[in-house]
Amino acid sequence: MASATALAIGGSFLSAFLQVLFDRMASREVVGFFRDRKLNDRLLKKLKVLMISVNGVLDDAEEKQIAKPAVEMWVNELKDAVYEADDLLDEIAYEALRSEVEVGSQSSADQVRGFLSARFSFQKVKEEMETKLGEIVDMLEYLVQQKDALGLREAREFCFRLEGEDSNKITERTRHLSYAVTRDDSCQKFEGIYDAKLLRTFLPLSEAWLRNQINILPVSRPRNQIDNKLVELPDSVGHLKHLLYASLKGAKIKRLPESMCTLYNLQTLVLEDCRNLVRLPHSIGNLKHLRYVTLKGTAIKMLPASMGGLCNLQTLILRSCKDLIELPDDLGRLINLSHLDIEGTKLSKMPLHMGKLTKLQNLSDFFLGKDTGSSIQELGKLQHLQGGLNIWNLQNVGTAPDALHDNVKGMKHLKTLNLMWDGDANDSGHVRHVLDKLEPDVNMEYLYIYGYGGTRFSDWVGDSSFSRIVSMELSRCKYCTSLPPLGQLGSLKELLVRGFEGLAVVGREFYGSCMSVRKPFGSLESLTLSMMPEWREWISDPGMQAFPCLQKLCISGCPNLRKVLSNHLLPSLTTLEIEGCKQLVTSIPRFPIIDELKLDDDSRHLLLGRLPSGMHSLKVYRFYSIDSIPKEMEQIGSFLTTLEEIEMENCDSLKCFQLDLFPRLKTLRISTCSNLESHCEHEGPLEDLTSLHSLKIWECPKLVSFPKGGLPASCLTELQLFDCANLKSLPEHMNSLLPSLEDLRLFLLPKLEFFPEGGLPSKLKSLYIENCSKLIAARMQWSLQSLPSLSKFTVGVDESVESFPEEMLLPSTLASLEIWSLKALKSLNYSGLQHLTSLSSLEIWRCPLLDQRCQQGIGHFILIMNGQLGRQSVYSLDQHILISHIAGELEFWVPQNVLELDACLNLVLQAIDEKIFGVRSSSQSYTPPSYHNSTFSSIQLSDIISLPFLFCSIRSQRDQDCGSHEINMVYLEKTQIGQKIPGGDIDL
Repeated sequence: MASATALAIGGSFLSAFLQVLFDRMASREVVGFFRDRKLNDRLLKKLKVLMISVNGVLDDAEEKQIAKPAVEMWVNELKDAVYEADDLLDEIAYEALRSEVEVGSQSSADQVRGFLSARFSFQKVKEEMETKLGEIVDMLEYLVQQKDALGLREAREFCFRLEGEDSNKITERTRHLSYAVTRDDSCQKFEGIYDAKLLRTFLPLSEAWLRNQINILPVSRPRNQIDNKLVELPDSVGHLKHLLYASLKGAKIKRLPESMCTLYNLQTLVLEDCRNLVRLPHSIGNLKHLRYVTLKGTAIKMLPASMGGLCNLQTLILRSCKDLIELPDDLGRLINLSHLDIEGTKLSKMPLHMGKLTKLQNLSDFFLGKDTGSSIQELGKLQHLQGGLNIWNLQNVGTAPDALHDNVKGMKHLKTLNLMWDGDANDSGHVRHVLDKLEPDVNMEYLYIYGYGGTRFSDWVGDSSFSRIVSMELSRCKYCTSLPPLGQLGSLKELLVRGFEGLAVVGREFYGSCMSVRKPFGSLESLTLSMMPEWREWISDPGMQAFPCLQKLCISGCPNLRKVLSNHLLPSLTTLEIEGCKQLVTSIPRFPIIDELKLDDDSRHLLLGRLPSGMHSLKVYRFYSIDSIPKEMEQIGSFLTTLEEIEMENCDSLKCFQLDLFPRLKTLRISTCSNLESHCEHEGPLEDLTSLHSLKIWECPKLVSFPKGGLPASCLTELQLFDCANLKSLPEHMNSLLPSLEDLRLFLLPKLEFFPEGGLPSKLKSLYIENCSKLIAARMQWSLQSLPSLSKFTVGVDESVESFPEEMLLPSTLASLEIWSLKALKSLNYSGLQHLTSLSSLEIWRCPLLDQRCQQGIGHFILIMNGQLGRQSVYSLDQHILISHIAGELEFWVPQNVLELDACLNLVLQAIDEKIFGVRSSSQSYTPPSYHNSTFSSIQLSDIISLPFLFCSIRSQRDQDCGSHEINMVYLEKTQIGQKIPGGDIDL
């Protein structure tokens, strides 16, 4: 039994060992070595293919080697070949590292001499490696050929996907188990898996993964993502002794059972996004073979001390563990640890002896404690760090930082460095000395300095030797009185400087001493300067060709800045944003290709942006400091002629807006400009505005009239005038100069009395008149009958109209009529409605006298339906539906449910049949309801075959602010008897 167990464990180990080799063959060191030394990489690819082939039958060989000695011999020979391959990969990795170290430590001359002397010895090493690799490949080819003779097969039963509640189908031979995450996962779902005592992999599969496996492209993302709702694991999970990989990603578990710490072969443990998990078992240190552990996004506060004994652990991910406050004291014992991610935690210090983690390659953060934990000197021992590193709490560095010398500089593979202080410094000289000793390698690409408390930067910041830096941020350096010479950084593309509270002048030092040699900031594309309250001036030499590639410039929160970039052309600038710089009054220089402009402070808010068409959009939301915005904008460039869209709001200084300055203008909206008087500075007629499509003028109380001669805008389709208290007339000759006008909206124009001479344009489709008392009073002179295209008309907010509409006031082409907030309206004029044979929508609301008369049973309400019965609308007077027979007496009630509404519709249909078509309806019988007793036990849903489409909109006055509130809508489309009406029941 012991021998069988040993064989099984041996097979299990071999399978895991092959997985490690696959990773090593794909590693940067091995691939780079083959490429740089021009080794035969086809042998390496062939080795991988052969290993995949034998790996597929390992599970079967593990079962059969107990009873078949020949299979056992095959497994042993496979072990020898695999170990040979591992040794060769070790040698390759060593040679790659040795070469890299030697090259990095030699001068250029030494490298040349070394290359010449080693040329012939390298050829020998190359031949030896290719020979060894060829021998290993030959051995594996032989073993692959033998597997068929030994009857070894890929056993599909070794892999099982658990779906639903079929865990009883899992057998003892199952090695790899996956399960589809569902909304109702529970512990009982996995009861059957504990018979699979040789299980190696336990993996949850997301819905997205399953879709990818069966090659189904989802039409849309599911509205609710399915969570892993597994809440606990039973103690019997400890029976899975051969488990190698366990993933509980997203599970709702709060703890892991102690029995899980007996899974001695476990190598990978994934607990990512187990947001309820607050602790790990104390004995997790028993899992000696753990190589990869992720606790990302869990609620862990502390890690068990026993984790310091996981000497094989290579990766530990604790990112976004927002409650984690401390790491184990003996973390330094994890000598094989190469990846440690602690970003987004609450750590305030690092454990002692961090310098012992000499294999560490990726370290996200290093926290310096105040007189506790690992010091900055321990960080300096981690010479193999690569990627990015954040160093926190540099204010805690002691007064003797000399031991730092060259240690950080020796981290040659580090590309990103963030240096962060927190709190005021008592000794600015000491702070600068610390920064001196933190000089990185010249290969650095991204540098971020936050909270630095010195008065000036170290000499290495901005030194031209850092020729690879592409992005830099200097933030909250509030005691610095000058900027470093960043113009010398030849590759710098992005620069952000903010929070320099003591900086008053940006001068020549910013550009560096190499100005005579090349253009300062020669590669810079984006520059942001913000939150510098004392900054007054930006000085540069005349004719300086700095910032030749600058595309975006943002300056904000600099209230005392008065002078900026007056000597720079900035030929590549496309985006300029200036916010909170109210003293900046110097003329903005010309930018030939500006696309976006933003000016925003206490007195102005202006936005200029490029439209998809390539033209520009100008939006001015506040501008108090100048008399003529267009004149000021001319200083920015020639884009005025390309503007397609302009919006101006709260520009109190704007008196005249010259429309003919913008020949390509398509859309203009001017609102809340209290001093706007005209659209033309001269008395003559305007030039043709052939591009203008939309004109909206809101809340301009001093606007009296439009330019003399009218608006020559032949393409204008929309005109809106709102709350212009002194406007007395519309543009002249609208019928001829505005031939394309389709939508006219007039709101709150108390002095407007008449439409212009000649009337409105013949193509007008929609007319909206609201709160125009004089114009409504003169409605009989509107001449709307001459508008053959008018299909929608709305009138509202008036206190004098008692009856509406007068006979022949509205054209017969009208399809939609809305009447609202006519306070004095008592009745609808039948003679003004009966000719509207195209009317399909009638809406009346907030007419209190009419509503009151209807509730008292006085007067009548006419429902107009077109002859073709194509589409009809039944609207309410507030909470009442009023129905009458055409040319008949009033029938009126308040429906209480769908059945009563159906009775209303039957009544309407009978009236149409009898009064319009002269045919007596044969629809099923019904009893017309009475106003006081609305009960219809005998009413059934009828087949509304006469109306292809009908909808009912029910309104109430519960929302007084917006006037009305639509509380329900019902659609009836050829509803059959007994069929459920879409939209459900309505409650009136």
